[in-house]
Amino acid sequence: MADSDLSSQMESWVNSVEKVAILSVDEQTEINKAGADVGAKILQQDTKDRHYRKRKTGEDVHLADSVLSEANNINGDKDGSSVFGFSADKAYIARFLNDGTKHIQADHFVDDARKEAKEAIEEAKEAEYKKIMKSKGVNF
Repeated sequence: MADSDLSSQMESWVNSVEKVAILSVDEQTEINKAGADVGAKILQQDTKDRHYRKRKTGEDVHLADSVLSEANNINGDKDGSSVFGFSADKAYIARFLNDGTKHIQADHFVDDARKEAKEAIEEAKEAEYKKIMKSKGVNF
């Protein structure tokens, strides 16, 4: 009798560990997208703070307004990862400003924004993870 109780307890424990340890691609995407959204907001604000000039841009959006986050990898594949950065048509401008050129002094605003965002990204990912675990019935 005691063996079957222990066996059922172990089975229950393994099932709860599986809930925590094994995440689907969609769950991984939700977690990483939450982090990418926070990173994008910080990058957008840092870009506005350091490189925003009031000017008419017409159809061409300002660099700070071209920051985006996507729920896929850099190649566009959905594998659980997420990315944030500048749209393809503006990324080269951000690189020139960040890294510098022969005529432009580098200010490393993208690198600084990524460092600044690191903790906030992890907090957002942790909050999303806990939300997913709570929906699975696992409480921390």
